[in-house]
Amino acid sequence: MSLPRLFKPFQQVHGASVHPLLSAWFKTELGQELLQQERDILDRVLPSLFGYHLVQTGIGEPQWLAEASTIHNKLFVCDQPQHSSRYHCVCSHLDDLALATESIDVAILHHSLDFSSAPHRALREISRAVIPGGKIVIVGFNPWSLWGLGRFILMQSAGMPWSGNFLSPYRLSDWLKLLDFQVEGYESTAFGLPTANRRTRNLFNWLSYLGQRIWQQRGGVYVMVAVKQVSTLTPIKPRFKTVKETLVNIPITGIAKPSTRKPFSPGGGSES
Repeated sequence: MSLPRLFKPFQQVHGASVHPLLSAWFKTELGQELLQQERDILDRVLPSLFGYHLVQTGIGEPQWLAEASTIHNKLFVCDQPQHSSRYHCVCSHLDDLALATESIDVAILHHSLDFSSAPHRALREISRAVIPGGKIVIVGFNPWSLWGLGRFILMQSAGMPWSGNFLSPYRLSDWLKLLDFQVEGYESTAFGLPTANRRTRNLFNWLSYLGQRIWQQRGGVYVMVAVKQVSTLTPIKPRFKTVKETLVNIPITGIAKPSTRKPFSPGGGSES
């Protein structure tokens, strides 16, 4: 029998305390390298996504990643007030978006689900705002990677980004299917060691080279694109049975049968 634990395996951090910690981490050398790798993927994905309205969600200080998109109306949604002259920001909680139903063509979730206390609810809310045929682009930390292994090693740490949810892409795929989304594609990046020591990262740089050729979907960060299915009306056959009209022979009495006598012929008489 195992003894009870004093500490939880993962000290997940959610809420307002995440914002300054995550914003500070993205400003580090490792965080900046990761942002650039994420941009490299999104710069290839976003030009092929069309529409009138694009929304990006994020945690903490905005990290705008939609420069490559050709959509003109762009909006950044975060759960704390932000002041920026580069893009229009709206303060709204992800699990209760201040967006009209079916009003967004493309939604980018930049690690929003990783640090949400209710990621499934947040995903359901963003799916509500996406139009049929619209796209969701999810950027998240991959638990099945060296970064996920680093999270296990630092399981008692409340530092960033190790205190996040690290949702499996397969789990997200199941959630999206329940919300009538179909996954169109998946890419990953950040195959190296997740260490802040630049010398150590350079020493194990061969892991990045190996990962891009052997385990392409096991990078520390993934980018998943899913499309909202267009609902169609399916004709349903009636449950009641139709009555087939048939002709029924009805016997009729009181009518004389046709005579069997031959007609009269001159000179021959008649026959009975």
